Amino acid sequence: MIRHFEIFTAERHLIQTASLTSLKDVRLGIEGVHWLRKIIQSLGKDSVTAALGGVPIGLKSAIERELEAIKSYGIQPFFVFNGLNVIRKDKPFSGEDTRPAKRAQAWDAYEKGKIEQAYSGWSASGSVNQPDLLYFVFSILKENDVEFMRAPYSAWGQLVYLERHPKSYFHAIYGGNELLMYDVEKVIVGLDLEKGTYSYLSKKNILADLQITDEQFLDVCILAGFEYCNTFPPLNTDIGGFAFKNVHDLIKQYKHGFNAVQSYAEHSLVVKMNYMDLFCRTRCAIKYHLVLTDEGKVEPLNVDNAPSDIHEFIGYRLPDEIYYYLSKGLMSPQVINTLISGVLIENPPLCNGETQEYKQFLNHLLQLRTQAMSLLTQPLHQFYQSRKVVSIYWYEPSNDHPLQHNMVPSVHDTLSTWNVLEGGLEEERKAQKTSTIDIAFCLRATATEEQAAKTIMPKNNDKSIISKDEILANVIWGLLQLRGFLTQSHTQTYWGVAFRKALDSAKPGSASHQEQLFSALELIRFGYLNANTFSRPYFGGPVVGNGNGTAWAGPLSRELLAFNSFIKALNRSLRNLCEMLTLSLFLNSDRRKDRGDYLEIALSLPFLTDVNTAMGIITKTYLEQTISLSKLNEGKASHTNISEALWKIQSIFTACTDVKADLINGFAFWDELIVALKQLRATDSISLDFASQFFNANQWLSSRRL
Repeated sequence: MIRHFEIFTAERHLIQTASLTSLKDVRLGIEGVHWLRKIIQSLGKDSVTAALGGVPIGLKSAIERELEAIKSYGIQPFFVFNGLNVIRKDKPFSGEDTRPAKRAQAWDAYEKGKIEQAYSGWSASGSVNQPDLLYFVFSILKENDVEFMRAPYSAWGQLVYLERHPKSYFHAIYGGNELLMYDVEKVIVGLDLEKGTYSYLSKKNILADLQITDEQFLDVCILAGFEYCNTFPPLNTDIGGFAFKNVHDLIKQYKHGFNAVQSYAEHSLVVKMNYMDLFCRTRCAIKYHLVLTDEGKVEPLNVDNAPSDIHEFIGYRLPDEIYYYLSKGLMSPQVINTLISGVLIENPPLCNGETQEYKQFLNHLLQLRTQAMSLLTQPLHQFYQSRKVVSIYWYEPSNDHPLQHNMVPSVHDTLSTWNVLEGGLEEERKAQKTSTIDIAFCLRATATEEQAAKTIMPKNNDKSIISKDEILANVIWGLLQLRGFLTQSHTQTYWGVAFRKALDSAKPGSASHQEQLFSALELIRFGYLNANTFSRPYFGGPVVGNGNGTAWAGPLSRELLAFNSFIKALNRSLRNLCEMLTLSLFLNSDRRKDRGDYLEIALSLPFLTDVNTAMGIITKTYLEQTISLSKLNEGKASHTNISEALWKIQSIFTACTDVKADLINGFAFWDELIVALKQLRATDSISLDFASQFFNANQWLSSRRL
């Protein structure tokens, strides 16, 4: 949002309201980030995301209610989400990040039993990273038959392009007040679906009130500060505080923003921030923002007047093909953003990453992330293949960790022998009695050399992969090879055999744990799933339901959140690898490109959404109850303690639908993991000392099972 612009427009009575019934049959372009932010804010502390991790609780139902209400007024919504980041010149971690301190204070309050204070702190800590939620949101929009797209860069420019287009793709746009910096007549800035009204701002009225031109208004907004540009430093004074009127007065005095900035060229903060360059680049990024045209090309707004150095203020140009796949939801922007900027910024996780184990773990992820980067750069111009890319961590911002992605042979070349044999996929599906192509299917299809020969073969350059299922199979086989579960000759490693046997041990009809097993085996291989305690000890908090009316009724665990950070970082990296495997096949012309199922492919790939700590907390609380009750009820049968423990946690986790079923599911996953570990131990793939940690724990659990 433009700083203090909401306050200014409210004070000047520039916000107008109208009935939502007037938008009946209107095709409404909606800025996805603005809309989603409003929904997350409406959840308030019910989300508990900063303490639980994962997707905010209640987000799905909140989105569905919103969509239903919008449609009830006859409005036809079309959401536009952000794509790639506009390039920044400031150094990573050059600004202060107050979120870790707020989270730490919230946990300290929680551990002292100050529940309300803790939730207030988590709520203020900015725990939700919108890009991490988007595939979850996309799946909901698809389920509800709502149209959406990703813009090449910011949704602002794309929304304006589609509204201004002669074909009138949108009749009105709803989003943040930043849209007023573009060539628009009015912007809907608020929807009150309960009252049946909407609020909007007329740019003509604003300019008339301010008595400035359109170009001057753009300068005012930039100097006030918004996402792309910090507030002009001389306006950030301690005397009276910042006010939007002060920016307006500055422009009235100097006529143009450039003149205003130049007049303060010697100001220490203007020099330190190189504000003149920032101002000019931001101005150009708005005026000549890149958009995806209806012809499938990526061009700047005001294309006839656009400068030739757009890469200086937007970012290095990519093939239009990549922007198109991005718009369709085939992949997320993270890996591409890293390539364009040359930096993978590693921010502190929700637990603040205070343990030495987590910091060491990030170095283990470099190989995974380098593989993803190699898949992206291999089919691109030599400029990208040789581009330096580094990872920078929050706790050592001066140290670079290179991603050596220009490897020989390339990751793509090492996977070139994987290709679905025509008809083989259908034959294997019938044999496995399944219609789903997933990790389990791909492991079972390579259980023997004979099976692998029926379903895969060396690549045939005359045949492109056509069906969605063929694409998924090739991507997952590539993932399994890169992560050491399959070999280049299409056989299973010891780890692959253990993985498959664990999956085969599951009871018929039980929930699938293939992604959980994948993550667990990776963490075991990296050495971070074990019986050791963290280098930074965590203490307990309240052990009963918090009782403060939130959607999560139950205790929280800082220690489990710390472990959840490992899982999130790993799964996010695995997801990016899957997406780059998919993109690589398209960019190398290994797939039919003229298709309408890009999003379906993306939603079918593994590691789609983040997981939270809820299941771990339920299990931990249950086991703690069995220990307490066994001491209290010494001499009683173990099943009595189990029954009482189950009753106790059912009274604690009142927001959970079926705690008993959750526990049974958790123990089923544990049993499958034990099968994998026994197989790994039988082949000396893990040491006896390490395996004994799990086997001893399994023995201890035997008298505490449901």
